[in-house]
Amino acid sequence: MALDLAGFTKDHEGVRHLAVDHPQVREALTYLHQTARDWQVTVTPSERPYLGDIASIIAAQLPGQWEATIEHYPKEQNPRDLLEWLWDSGPYMANLENHRIPCAALLRDGQGTELLLVERPRDGRYLVAALLPSPDCLNVTVPGPRSIAEPNAHLAATAIRVRLLPEYEQAIHLARLSEAEDDLRWAHNTFEPGAVHAPYPADLDAALHRFLTHAPHLIAARRRPGAKPLTPQEAAALDHFEAALSPGRGAGSAASDAPADESATHAHAMTLWLTEGEQLIEMARDITRPPSTAPARAEIRTTPPPAAPVSANSTAPRR
Repeated sequence: MALDLAGFTKDHEGVRHLAVDHPQVREALTYLHQTARDWQVTVTPSERPYLGDIASIIAAQLPGQWEATIEHYPKEQNPRDLLEWLWDSGPYMANLENHRIPCAALLRDGQGTELLLVERPRDGRYLVAALLPSPDCLNVTVPGPRSIAEPNAHLAATAIRVRLLPEYEQAIHLARLSEAEDDLRWAHNTFEPGAVHAPYPADLDAALHRFLTHAPHLIAARRRPGAKPLTPQEAAALDHFEAALSPGRGAGSAASDAPADESATHAHAMTLWLTEGEQLIEMARDITRPPSTAPARAEIRTTPPPAAPVSANSTAPRR
């Protein structure tokens, strides 16, 4: 109420601002102190930049289109729900729940990557950490990217570009690879070769769906710059998978003679996965880890989420 009476305006995130006109700012701040005394509240000025501004500076320096949003927490609360989704629970982010965190920022690239930005209470450094992907999209059981701690927005943005995002991309790749490998091993151990016919069991259909979701990413990762050069045979195999899994194509079919019936297309995809999926997994495993210029930490601890059930009707919780 004191801020409103002093002429502050509230934005869509609940943050109050003053106009940039200096005489108006001086007058408003003077009135704010007077109003605060009348309401028996304390005004505590700070020389620290507003975290929302820091988040916007960082987002503008990251590759792609990033959006920064800010969340504020009452005095008796901490962002516990967000802290539970931290992928890296190493020394930088440890014990944050034991400190007062008045606000936190979320950085999103629109492609599923979410980063948490907070100000460390004891020294004012800006901490950035990746949040776990939604279990609806990926069952993550691998170590996550290391969080960073930097004294200003520009250094934080550089550390995110150089280390955190490459490590995040690598961790996502390894998680996709692990899930695809586990699903295929389970299918081979559960069903006799050539004995799988439509309609397929729900668990098998769910595993195939995950493979079809991961396959384009595994193919792209094997082709990305920095990966081990492809042999002619590997390049042809990737082309084969890409063509066979494209919409409107059957396994190994040209677009003109692709099966029009959806069930036939489904059967082609099931056959390709069960008979040749291991080849794609082997090629995707053989990629080069992106280089990191940051010094390694002595210990990295991660807390993976519970394993997602193998079911066509999985209802794992979303953030």
